[in-house]
Amino acid sequence: MSRTLFTSRQGGDLKLSHQREILRASLSLPVLHFMKQSHSDTVLVVDGTGADFECDGLITNIKGVGLAALAADCMPITFSAAQWVGVAHVGRVGFIKGIAQKTVEMMRELGAGEIKATIGPSICGDCYEVSPQMYQEISEHFPAARTSNSRHALDLQRGVTFELEEMGVVVQNLNVCTLEDPNYFSFRRGAETERQAGLISL
Repeated sequence: MSRTLFTSRQGGDLKLSHQREILRASLSLPVLHFMKQSHSDTVLVVDGTGADFECDGLITNIKGVGLAALAADCMPITFSAAQWVGVAHVGRVGFIKGIAQKTVEMMRELGAGEIKATIGPSICGDCYEVSPQMYQEISEHFPAARTSNSRHALDLQRGVTFELEEMGVVVQNLNVCTLEDPNYFSFRRGAETERQAGLISL
C-alpha cells in the first residue's frame, strides 16, 4: 500500500539539505529521493541508492524508498499501483514533452497494473495566463488545456488529466491553486526559490 503527501509551505532559514533530512525523518523513511529537475522528459527507476538524479520523473518498487517532486506552480503528480509508485514534476514544458505519460508508460513496462495519479497543488487554469501566441500554439496541440482566446490562460491540470485518463489512469485532482492559496508557494506570487513537495512511497 502506498502513501502520498503534498506539503504546504514551510518557513525558516534552515539549509536545504537539513530541511530535506527533517522531512525524511518526519515520514520515518529510510530514504527520500529528490530530483535535479530541468523540465525534461527523463524518467528514472531508483532502488534507494544514489543521489542527484537528473530527471523529472522517478519510479520505485522498493518499500521505504520515498520519491519527491518539488514545485511552486508546476504540478507535482504522484502515481501509485500495487507494486510500484512514481512521481513527476510537470510544468508547461514537461506537459508538452509528456513527462506524466512517460512515467505511466515506464511503470506499465515494469509490470504495474491499475495506476492512480494525484495532481497536487499547482497553478490553476484561471490564473495561468500566457502570451496569446503561446496559448494558441499549445491549445492547438492540447485542446483540453484551452480556456478562452480572450483570456489566453492554460489549464494544465485539466490538460494532463485528459491525457492520463486517455491512458486509462484514474486521476484525482486536489484542485488547490498555488497562486490563490497563501498556504503554498507560488513562483508567480514571488516565491522564486521556495518550493513545496509532492511525496509518495510504498
